[in-house]
Amino acid sequence: MSNVNYKTHALSLEEKRQLLLKAKAVCSHFWVDILDCSKSFARQRIDMPFEEIMAKLDEKCHFTVIHRNFLPIDRYLEMAFSTMTSPDYFLWIILDEKYIPEFTAGLPINQ
Repeated sequence: MSNVNYKTHALSLEEKRQLLLKAKAVCSHFWVDILDCSKSFARQRIDMPFEEIMAKLDEKCHFTVIHRNFLPIDRYLEMAFSTMTSPDYFLWIILDEKYIPEFTAGLPINQ
C-alpha cells in the first residue's frame, strides 16, 4: 500500500497548532531536524524543546498529515511541519495508527 496524504491547506494556524499540541500529548515520539545548507545538504537531528520548535510555527510553514503505510510492519500517522526558512527547521510527530480517525476527521484525502 502507499501513503495517504491529507489536505491541510484549509486549516487555520490555530487549528494546526492545536492538532500538533494534541498529537504531542499522545505521540510515541517526536524529533526536530535542521537543514542548514551553508553547512550540509542533509537534515541533521537536533535537540530542541517542543515549545521552541512550536514557536517557529507560522503561516509560511509547510504542514503535513500523512498516514505512512509501509506494509506489513511500518504503519503510523505522521504530523509534521517545516519552517521553509534558512536554516529550515522540521518537526516530526509520530502517532500510532489507532489515532488516524481522530486526527484526520474532516481532512480530505489528497488524491
